[in-house]
Amino acid sequence: MEDADNGCPERIPSTSIDRFMSLGNDFMDGQVRILVYFDGHVDEARLEDAVRLTLVASPWLAYRYVDNGLRPYWQRVDERDRWPIFHMVVCPLSDPRFYNFITEPVLPENSPQVKVGLFRWENDVLSIRANHMALDGGGAVRYLSLLASIYRGLGKDPHHIPERSTVGRPGPLRVLKEMGLLSAIRALPHIGLPGRSWGIPRTGGNDDRGTFTVTQLSPERLNFVREYARKRNVTVNDVLLTSFCRSLFEICDPPWGERLMVEVPVNLRKHLPRFQADVIGDLSAIYLLNIERLESETFVQTLDRVHRQLEDKKKNRVELAEMVLLELLMLPGPWLLRKIKGVVGFKTAHPVISNLGVIDPKDMDFEGPEIKDIHFIGPLLYPPNIGIGIYTFRGRLNVSLSYPRSTVDDLTIGRFLDLFLKEVPGPAEIPSDRGRPSDEHHEMKGGQTVPSVKVICISPPTHLAPGTTLVPLPRSP
Repeated sequence: MEDADNGCPERIPSTSIDRFMSLGNDFMDGQVRILVYFDGHVDEARLEDAVRLTLVASPWLAYRYVDNGLRPYWQRVDERDRWPIFHMVVCPLSDPRFYNFITEPVLPENSPQVKVGLFRWENDVLSIRANHMALDGGGAVRYLSLLASIYRGLGKDPHHIPERSTVGRPGPLRVLKEMGLLSAIRALPHIGLPGRSWGIPRTGGNDDRGTFTVTQLSPERLNFVREYARKRNVTVNDVLLTSFCRSLFEICDPPWGERLMVEVPVNLRKHLPRFQADVIGDLSAIYLLNIERLESETFVQTLDRVHRQLEDKKKNRVELAEMVLLELLMLPGPWLLRKIKGVVGFKTAHPVISNLGVIDPKDMDFEGPEIKDIHFIGPLLYPPNIGIGIYTFRGRLNVSLSYPRSTVDDLTIGRFLDLFLKEVPGPAEIPSDRGRPSDEHHEMKGGQTVPSVKVICISPPTHLAPGTTLVPLPRSP
């Protein structure tokens, strides 16, 4: 197999997003997770080769982050010095090793930035985790698409070598160069400043053990939301963001008229040419939505406020202004902001809703067993932070949610999810904890009811499952 180090620079400069994300340990675990559920078994040897070849197609994933205080950078790591990127375990998903693989951190100072596990029982489950400095939500979608593409290529030619990316690792400076600095400067007056910290109440002090859930809304419900948005000339994301805000108002109960902020990640790849936009990495900005809780406000009235704010930010390209400020803030290096944080004890928390859009099944095709489902799970946010990830796969809207079980009450999270599902327009849906619709979880709304399904709930294990076997794989030639 081709050595992924050939022709790669010794160092890659860090971006301002890298430096900012390196300061986020107070707010989240900094991990991105993907779960792919197959109906059957994949070719594990071919999959191992495909995983290793992703480091050929995107070499910088094999680098490690060096934080030298002033000018952090990415350092190339020889293959013999890397951690294993792939392993396979034969066990049921109740085995603690499945949970431990999902939660074990991928640290930026180690290499590679991505690890892949294949968990085999009656069917295969592919688990991918990465450091958020390496992959944001859009990067996770692109990595899975790359892996599937290489796997298909190896099926046609066992000696297949993917094309190496030659455009480097785009950052905010690349985006600003493409769009022009003047557009970013014009957007500066439209930036929203952070509001008061708010979010889910903390009930404990240990953020180490997370619970991860994904709830699916029915195709009927998603079609209703799409039609609802079309009739009101808003986006589906506007509708879901409105539901998110209104459910948080009920859970957090802020005073009437309190100015609060909600973070809405924005994919900066849309500003790059296609050959650069497909590069795997972390390239996102954040819209800060200013939202007050108003007494007796209807859903449509909240939706109108949300829509107008987001449209103003989109029209003025506020994300470009944010990148200018981020570049200036990180010009001395992250050590300055870290020092300021330590002196003033600065810490703020805003709820986050991230929408990955529609996931195309053709891009994720492994040409073998059918993919039953794909779950994209974002970082574990520490309270009072709370966030959900939203994406559509095969006509179903997926809502992913993760939280530290020891510091957030399960009943609070359950109530938040119930409220969110009730706020989304359409036939009422209440999640089924047993993984399929149940009559006692239905609620009538306008004479209709459509069940939603909590398709996964991964919690800290309580015991060791017996009879598990670690299966070594043959090394690639």
